[in-house]
Amino acid sequence: MFIFDAHCDTLSTGRSLWENGGHVDIARLRARGPGIQVMAAYGEGQLLQLDRLEAVSGSANCALLPAVEGCDTAETLADLKPFLDRKPVFFSLTWNGDNNLAGGCKGGGTGLTPFGREAIRALEDAGILIDLSHASPRTFWDALDTMRTTPVVTHACCAALCPHPRNLSDGQLKALADAGGVLGVTFYPPFLTGRDDASASDVTRHVEHAVSVMGPRHVGIGSDFDGCDCLPDGLAGAEDVPKLIDSLPYDETVRALIAGGNFLKILPKRVRH
Repeated sequence: MFIFDAHCDTLSTGRSLWENGGHVDIARLRARGPGIQVMAAYGEGQLLQLDRLEAVSGSANCALLPAVEGCDTAETLADLKPFLDRKPVFFSLTWNGDNNLAGGCKGGGTGLTPFGREAIRALEDAGILIDLSHASPRTFWDALDTMRTTPVVTHACCAALCPHPRNLSDGQLKALADAGGVLGVTFYPPFLTGRDDASASDVTRHVEHAVSVMGPRHVGIGSDFDGCDCLPDGLAGAEDVPKLIDSLPYDETVRALIAGGNFLKILPKRVRH
């Protein structure tokens, strides 16, 4: 089964990518099988994280693609150029707080800044997809109004099932789908249940709700492995994802879309080819 996991934070841990005892490493990805693992550079040393990933790309039986999670240091378009040069597949404008680009989901409720609009144009021109994970509601709507390309939310859940600030309302889910975008349902228990405990069936519940609102062609997986301090029972790491996909109450065609097909179809051509 081809698996596309749209988000993990393994790079930011500083641990070995070969075998590290965390949720994602090359040994676990080989056990998971063919697919794509998006690895986000987050926090301090983002450029060094991306360079570290480049050094091991091609070592697994799946593609390791770079992403940038938040860019709090950027003040001008020149500050973005080193990130653009490394060609991340996804780029999120902010993390939980506000920055020079946009308002975050736990910030002051602000939206996209004028610089944020410039940044979106530069990212789109470079063939990089905008990730609206961590965005404030106002940033989400501002960005959809500004963007010319397909939006993504790589790792979040459904607010109708768990009203966490990081989760999306049904209105946001529908707007994301209407724009051709994809939601990566994440495995972090506080987003699934509002508690530190959850089960794989809670992930399924959010997948089913997202499919009911967005349709089966707009839902995928964004585990947030190695960004979680707790995981649902039955999901210890990357190798357990195929088991989760197999448990979804859909036919083989729809399971394949959720497992990887939906994110794969929106990747820029430079990545797919």
